[in-house]
Amino acid sequence: MKNAMRKIVMLMGVLGLFANSNYAQFTTEKSIDSTQTDLVEEQKMQILVTDFKTKRAMEADVIIKGLNPRKTIIFKDLTDTTIVLKKYRIYTVSVLKPGFMYFSHKFWPDETNLHMERIELKPLSVGLKTAVDITFLGDETEIYHKSFPALEEMVQFMNQNPSVKIKIVGHANGPAGPEQKPERFYRQATEKRAEAVKDYLIQHGISEERLTTEGIGNKAMIYPDPQAEWQMEINRRIEIEVVGM
Repeated sequence: MKNAMRKIVMLMGVLGLFANSNYAQFTTEKSIDSTQTDLVEEQKMQILVTDFKTKRAMEADVIIKGLNPRKTIIFKDLTDTTIVLKKYRIYTVSVLKPGFMYFSHKFWPDETNLHMERIELKPLSVGLKTAVDITFLGDETEIYHKSFPALEEMVQFMNQNPSVKIKIVGHANGPAGPEQKPERFYRQATEKRAEAVKDYLIQHGISEERLTTEGIGNKAMIYPDPQAEWQMEINRRIEIEVVGM
């Protein structure tokens, strides 16, 4: 049992995700002290949805991935709730509400009895950006099948806000070193990735006139010198930017 726990601790110690205002779904996993004896027996997560400007609680559709590995859990018109978590899992909380920017946060819960997930939704405006949990494997331009739930959320976001126009921006992982490829390679790959997302949205009823794309290669890597696969995956991200209302 002790050996199994050490393996879990080591695994979680090497995993992590990054977060800031534009990349809400990336957050750094907090390391666990393997010398601890009082590990959390039961962990809960409290979710609270608020308006970014007024700080008041508000209702929205909250989508949780990770509670059930085979299906997504959806709470309609939720303001706040507390749920019991499965330990040592990565979770994604996404939020949709007409008139507000799409929100998505991918994270390891804090190693405490209660993980607080406070979500501040921003009213839609031109210039708002966010990264979406859509990933690609290696140098491939085909969307990874695990990204389809996030794509479905993008369709909902666009349908809830029929006047919104977005730019889909593709990013690549291309660290310096002997494996570095020409800049043109990364730019073309990210253009194709952005186009793949655009094609999915069009196939699911979103007007092409509301969508533009851009591939910027590896010029804006979150991790310029990635040391782990999860860092490379984050570098291969898709962002959306509101460009019209």
